[in-house]
Amino acid sequence: MDALRDSVPPGVGELPKLDRRYATFEDHALERAFQKENFELAVRRYVRFSVTLAFVAFWAYGVHDWLVIPDVHLRAWAIRYGISGPLGALIIAFVFRNRTWERHQPAMLAFGLTVNTVVLWIASISPPAGFFIYTGFAVIFVTLGPFLARMNVKTQLVYTALTLVLYNVFDALLAHAEPMYRLSLNLTLFTLGAIGALAARQLELQARVAFVQRQVIREQMAALDAERHRSESLLLNVLPRRIAERLKNEPDTTIADRFESATVLFSDIVGFTELSARLVPDEIVRRLDEVFSRFDGIADLLELEKIKTIGDAYMVAGGVPARRSDHAAAVCEMALRMRDELAALAERMDEPVAVRIGIHTGPVVAGVIGKKKFIYDVWGDTVNTASRMESHGVPGAIQVSAATYEATRDAFEYETRGAISVKGKGEMTTYFLVGRRRVEEERVAALPSERPPLDA
Repeated sequence: MDALRDSVPPGVGELPKLDRRYATFEDHALERAFQKENFELAVRRYVRFSVTLAFVAFWAYGVHDWLVIPDVHLRAWAIRYGISGPLGALIIAFVFRNRTWERHQPAMLAFGLTVNTVVLWIASISPPAGFFIYTGFAVIFVTLGPFLARMNVKTQLVYTALTLVLYNVFDALLAHAEPMYRLSLNLTLFTLGAIGALAARQLELQARVAFVQRQVIREQMAALDAERHRSESLLLNVLPRRIAERLKNEPDTTIADRFESATVLFSDIVGFTELSARLVPDEIVRRLDEVFSRFDGIADLLELEKIKTIGDAYMVAGGVPARRSDHAAAVCEMALRMRDELAALAERMDEPVAVRIGIHTGPVVAGVIGKKKFIYDVWGDTVNTASRMESHGVPGAIQVSAATYEATRDAFEYETRGAISVKGKGEMTTYFLVGRRRVEEERVAALPSERPPLDA
């Protein structure tokens, strides 16, 4: 089956095997899938048109009876309309109502036999000229089975065999043609029926080639769609969704936005350096991944943006890239959850590990840098100050600047640390975030708080 083999691109997989006699798939499930799809896409609508048109033309040929065989035209009309009238109406009604491919071939066999019964019967009662004309019609109809009725190879062969039986029965009962004519017509019906079977086989093969091509296209489109989803998923793991959309829509545009108010958090795992010296590399990475995965989950729940990790340091921002009025409170809530999460993990790991967190609120610039391993990042004095809040902090504590304190003091409990000397900043008054006030606890209770189990 070279046509089928040539229809499939290299590397797609093993070709479906075909029965060479009938051009059907050897895999019965695949054959059923083909029949169902082909019937819906190509056969049903086409046959509605072709069978209806064929019967209308066949009934209109009553004029032909009157002109060609006037001596017996009344008997011909009785045969034509008495048989093909009711049967044709039933077949047309069935064709329009049928929605299953299993019933199609029997219905088309009935259609072909109805037509040939009429023309062979009329031929048998006609004078010699009419006899040859009407048997010629039967020859044409036998050949057209695959085209008008979309008969498959088996149906076409059965149709040809039954037409031969009909011809010989009518000839024996009514026509009594000369032996030479009878032999000639038998050979003609057989030959043209065989040609019809070859045509049916070719049409069946072409239909299956188209089916295999559609399957290949669907598989390729599914693979492309899966790859697109994978690429988008990877992109969303690197960039915020709205930034990723901007980057896809405007790949050559520089993405940089100024935010007049945002909150930045830096955290550092205290004691992790000493812990790393005692652990094998795989265990170091596993534990760090466990910690940061939990931090990522908290950021997602609070709709905050993780910016990056550097070693055991973790950076997150609120109010970017989506502006929000409660960014300072959301980041403070994340800091409390991070502290509690790491404390629970340290207790389970039986290791003296704590987190040091620093937070500052102020203006930032955010955007995408790089062309290959790009990253969404934030810059500005606010970032530097938040980093200083962490590096000048206390293990296990959350240190915030005065700006963050002023923005959130009604929602959270604080302890004043007082003025400290901050590198590059001089004296700064800072505060330790202790916990939530009652009003904030009630608000937080309504927020998502699910987290993976500690032994995940």
